[in-house]
Amino acid sequence: MKRIITGLTLGLAALCFVFLTSNFIFQLGLYGILIISSIELLRQKNKNNIFVWIIFVMVLVNILLVKTITEDFSRSFFFTVLLISVLTDVLALVFGKLIGHIKIVPSISPNKTLEGFISGLFLPATLLVTLSFFVLEKGILNSDTFSKYLYLDSMIFEWGYFSSFMIITLCSLASIFGDLVASKAKRLMNVKDFSNLLPGHGGILDRVDSHLCCIPIFVSSNIFL
Repeated sequence: MKRIITGLTLGLAALCFVFLTSNFIFQLGLYGILIISSIELLRQKNKNNIFVWIIFVMVLVNILLVKTITEDFSRSFFFTVLLISVLTDVLALVFGKLIGHIKIVPSISPNKTLEGFISGLFLPATLLVTLSFFVLEKGILNSDTFSKYLYLDSMIFEWGYFSSFMIITLCSLASIFGDLVASKAKRLMNVKDFSNLLPGHGGILDRVDSHLCCIPIFVSSNIFL
């Protein structure tokens, strides 16, 4: 129950943070989250392994991207990349528990299955692109409201449905990679969580590890493609 309450509180807080704060507070909050994450990482003992430093580099990359994210993109852009990462995690977990049998990385994360991996990799793109099609082509929802909260209409307009599907899938892959790297780092350091700051959820870094890899991929796709 404690985990559920904390999860719901975090979800509501994230929505308010993304859509209701000023640019200054938004930027300051992102820096704060990343700095706390780096502190949680560096305060660990037995941290001399390559996975810890991969995470640290990703934190630094995201710190460098904060100004770009807050000044050059809309809040719907940031919310969309968070949603991709969350859907990846949730769908992999749900389908891994429902139909998962084949363990793929037992030495890193014993509960990860091939079925969960495939679901987390492809279902977010499938759901988001399908939703975009019904909104943009069939008009089942108000397109202005859709574009206010999700960046998908801009992606479809710029790249088309297939390329958007591939970019979201690549972001999901990056999200899975970030989660696995964090799991391996904790296993090597012999810790369950990076901290106990969030009841039932560990630390800030435990909640953002998959976002750390997903966000740079999404940002770079929108800058260079």
